Amino acid sequence: MSKKSGYLIFSSIMVFFFFFCFTGAHLAKEGNIVWSGKYVSVLLLMCLVCGILSGVLVTKALGLIKDDARLEKRQGSGKVGVLSALLFALAYLPTYLAYYPGICSYDITIQLEQIVSGQYIDHHPLAHTLLVKWFMDFGGGLGSVNLGIGLFTLLQMVCVAGVMGLGIGLLYERGVAPGYLLFVQLLGMLLPVYWYMSVSATKDVLFTVFVLLLMFAMYKLLWENQSSWKVGKWDFVLAIAVVGAVLFRNNGKYAYLVLIVFGVFTCLFAKNNKLLFRRIWVVGVAGYLAGNLLLSVLFVSVDATQGDKREMLSIPIQQFARTYVYHGGIDVVPEDDNTLDEASKAFLNDFITNEAYKNYRPEIADPVKKHTQTSVALQRAREWIGLYLKLLAEYPGDYINAVLAVDAGFVYPFDVSHGDINFNGLDKGLGYIQTRWVENELNPMGIYKDSKWEWLHEKLENFADTNGYQDIPVLKYLMMPGFYLWFYLVVAGYLLWKKRYRPLLPLSFVLGYYATLLLGPTVQLRYLYPVMVLLPYVLLFCVGEKSVEK
Repeated sequence: MSKKSGYLIFSSIMVFFFFFCFTGAHLAKEGNIVWSGKYVSVLLLMCLVCGILSGVLVTKALGLIKDDARLEKRQGSGKVGVLSALLFALAYLPTYLAYYPGICSYDITIQLEQIVSGQYIDHHPLAHTLLVKWFMDFGGGLGSVNLGIGLFTLLQMVCVAGVMGLGIGLLYERGVAPGYLLFVQLLGMLLPVYWYMSVSATKDVLFTVFVLLLMFAMYKLLWENQSSWKVGKWDFVLAIAVVGAVLFRNNGKYAYLVLIVFGVFTCLFAKNNKLLFRRIWVVGVAGYLAGNLLLSVLFVSVDATQGDKREMLSIPIQQFARTYVYHGGIDVVPEDDNTLDEASKAFLNDFITNEAYKNYRPEIADPVKKHTQTSVALQRAREWIGLYLKLLAEYPGDYINAVLAVDAGFVYPFDVSHGDINFNGLDKGLGYIQTRWVENELNPMGIYKDSKWEWLHEKLENFADTNGYQDIPVLKYLMMPGFYLWFYLVVAGYLLWKKRYRPLLPLSFVLGYYATLLLGPTVQLRYLYPVMVLLPYVLLFCVGEKSVEK
């Protein structure tokens, strides 16, 4: 494409970038935005001017990249991958020893309660819960449940290191320059986020392993460019990875559904090698169906019950709550103008019980969400939707503010609120990097802290509790969530500009995954972990081999 096309693509991206920068900074400072005609006009003018100018600069900068040369395929990628995996594992081993048997934070305590009680809920992935149970039983058989948890986190750490090493091996085989490979290797070894998450016993870590496998398999199949229905090992890897992505996070199936839809259009409109795209699509759909079938089997086998679906209503809950707080006459904020009509208040009181809208926190839906009645939204759906649309028409600014506030960490690059979302002033381990250990819940289950390196444990705890990553120059931005969405958008824009449509297919999974995050209840490191780990590989997978990637 011409430079004009690049200017259009990147200016469009940068206009949105500055929109979220300006509104994010405004909300962070003032807590509220009044969307007057003057404010909107000035905001749009600023976004257009800054966006167009920066879009031109980005286009010129990316135009300097020389990636048209055919890369030389190398031999020995297996040895390189194994060596890389060993180095990753060695980098994470000190954290494993410091936190032995592992970091039992986030939702793992809830899953452990299900294991002990034998009453399972599918709100958390059953596959992950049952895998943890197997390790607990195995450890218990050896005389120590703690040992079982330690073995689980060790296996998890090895899987993370292994799949990242596999990525390095694939890049080496592809012919990527040694300097770039060294950068990705050092990034994965030295970025503190990777240390903690590799030994955190949360479902998101194994989900990340399958996401990386999924993306690696798709890119590998696209490189090989085999136009036949002959199924090879990477087709099996893709199918297994899709099964794992579906099993180990509930939103994995929604993210992959977006890729399936994109795949249909690719199969229909691709100019070259449609057979390859059809094979990838069929293999992926087979894995998707198999994963959902296995979910059903697990559900029935443990007699699980369905969890409340209020998580899917996180954004509307925040919008309802904010509207009530700013217009309900409850004197929570000074801007409350008490213009909300009584009929709307009555319905909202049925949906949000115990006046929980007074607990509204802009950055997280949980304080209000846990007091909502999903049955009201389901059984009185017409009224619920009608009220939602009515209040949207009456208070559009509050609806916009509610979304911008809860998603600030995802879309505003300089947001720091994500680091304090879970602080309660009482418990430790509730920073952006969560390491919380609830002794009164874990100890009765036979799970207790048994650090093999207490000095390092104290240092790592202090770093996590104080959000120490925010004090690291430059590198802090690689640990903050707000930059990753824009990195991916620039990569997608670059591929569009260069007419590299083929690598866009795998990226549609990232699009689907981000859609689930933006509709979610808050910003968490564990949510970002998959796209954080994946990004440096995607950057390198999407360059070179121009003649093949078209």
